[in-house]
Amino acid sequence: MKSVRMIHQAWFCALLFLGSSIALASTALDHASVKLKLAGAATPIHVAAVALPYHWDRLHGEVDGQAHFSFAFSSSKPTAPQAIFIPRIGNTFNITLNGVVIGKMGEAGNKFEDFSKQPHFFAIPSGLLQEHNKLDVTIDVQAGRKGGLSAIMLGDSDEVNAAYLSRYRWQVTGALVVAVVSAVLGWMALILWIRQRERMYLFYALSELLWVVHVSDTFIDYSPLPWPWWGVLYFTAYAVSAVLAFKFALLVMGLHKGVLKVASDWNLLLITPVALIGLFAGLPWLEQVLKIVTDTICLGIIVTVVRQGIRSQDLGQRVLALGMLVIFFAGIRDDVVLVLLPYTGLLPGYENYFEMVPWTRYAWCIFGISMAWIIAERLRKSAQDIEGMNQMLLERLAEREAELNMVFELQKKSGWQQATMEERQRLTRDMHDGLGSQLLAALHLAQDPGVTRDALAQQLRETMDHLKLTVDAMQDTEGDVASLLGALRYRLGPRLAAAGVQLAWSVETLPSITGWTLHQSRDLQMILFEAFSNLIAHANATQAVLHALPHAGGRHILIMLKDNGHGFDALTAGAAGVRRGRGTSNMHTRAARINAQLQIESTSKGTVTTLTLPLDEAVASH
Repeated sequence: MKSVRMIHQAWFCALLFLGSSIALASTALDHASVKLKLAGAATPIHVAAVALPYHWDRLHGEVDGQAHFSFAFSSSKPTAPQAIFIPRIGNTFNITLNGVVIGKMGEAGNKFEDFSKQPHFFAIPSGLLQEHNKLDVTIDVQAGRKGGLSAIMLGDSDEVNAAYLSRYRWQVTGALVVAVVSAVLGWMALILWIRQRERMYLFYALSELLWVVHVSDTFIDYSPLPWPWWGVLYFTAYAVSAVLAFKFALLVMGLHKGVLKVASDWNLLLITPVALIGLFAGLPWLEQVLKIVTDTICLGIIVTVVRQGIRSQDLGQRVLALGMLVIFFAGIRDDVVLVLLPYTGLLPGYENYFEMVPWTRYAWCIFGISMAWIIAERLRKSAQDIEGMNQMLLERLAEREAELNMVFELQKKSGWQQATMEERQRLTRDMHDGLGSQLLAALHLAQDPGVTRDALAQQLRETMDHLKLTVDAMQDTEGDVASLLGALRYRLGPRLAAAGVQLAWSVETLPSITGWTLHQSRDLQMILFEAFSNLIAHANATQAVLHALPHAGGRHILIMLKDNGHGFDALTAGAAGVRRGRGTSNMHTRAARINAQLQIESTSKGTVTTLTLPLDEAVASH
């Protein structure tokens, strides 16, 4: 048994000074006399010799107290500066060397302070070491807070500092890196949950953020809550974080159902109440029972996830399964080394657990990265799906655009055909109603023996003018009323001169009419043609005046035709002859079609025909 103990002491020294070369001048102070003051005990307890490390919770259970360690050692006067390195001490402590305080942190009995979670380095003032020395270490310990004292390294300042820095990087800086990585991943997952509302992101985000709380305890000397409240929060963050992480894994694998889902849900609900009951009822073993239950559920989830990952062809699920295996073995190691061996004493001489850093802390980082891999894979696949959908939409849009272009071309062709057909119908109607009636009247006159050649010639001239105007109406004037009036004057000028009518022409600059169609031009043309025809054939006029000008502030065009003929009764025009009656009626019909106002005033001194065109959407043209 003694040989076993010596082997483990040697291993302890190797781990204690990991990362540095130990000079022969360095000394490990691992035996001391101790005076104990246990809370509730009447007298202190003196122990002549104890071997370090001294684990308070293992030795004294749930009792607070104080321990005073005394070390006696000899030393030759060193030439180089000396220092002390203590991997674990406290919760609060006071250190004196030969009666001089060289280190002090915290006040005894303060439930908010805990300086046992980080290694400590203390420089020894020059000249303080003597041939015979006494080192006194007093610690104040709160039960359950893993207080106590590890073996102490004394020696050359540079060598001791190298060992201290190696330990600090592994224990404190490493914890900070893990906390930062977990915080970044947690906030990223939380943002994804806010945007997408998927439970898996929420579980992962809460798991990582709670793990930050758990890991951050390493570098929190002044906790926000007094002990043991801080211990309840610390333990709850650890347990809830683990369960949520494994529930995330179940969701990723599509296995969040059945017994594992129900068990993990109940486990989440019971973690905080059980921790509180253990605190207030004085039943610390409840925490260990809950931890065993939680570990059992997590083990079931790990087995299920790993089995699914082995069968899966998805790389992300395989990575997650590998991460689960890493954290499983790290957790087994920590439970055995940090919990089972210290508290059960199954392996005598196994003492160095007191300074060991949990592997789970760093394994969790690997596990977190594997989870981040899963999220990245999902985002990549989502991006590919979106890109595929966009491509499909572009193809469908191109097909639809081609279909619309084909339909448009068909409609355009159909529109041209419809317009051509309508134009043919208009020409047919005009020729039937206008030119046809003119030719029919000429035929009747030719068949009447009593009709003179002049009357027949007059009818034929009127028929020719009607035909010419019908041809002119096929040219689109694009709403230019002045051009239409000019064409009318050109066609009827010879006829007016032959009839002995002098025409005075007064046309001002007129605005164009937007949206003016061939049909409207034709109706306006025929209104004026009918008025001139009546003037030539029936009024016996010798003079005529045509005025065309903007009217009513440019909102209308006013066209007025005056003659000095003998006039007629516009209301009884039909009695004087069917031709004239039908002509004035057609004029009013056409005026209504172009939304114009037509007024005919006739007296014995002449006739005035007034036509008013609305120009609400007219555009000035010069």
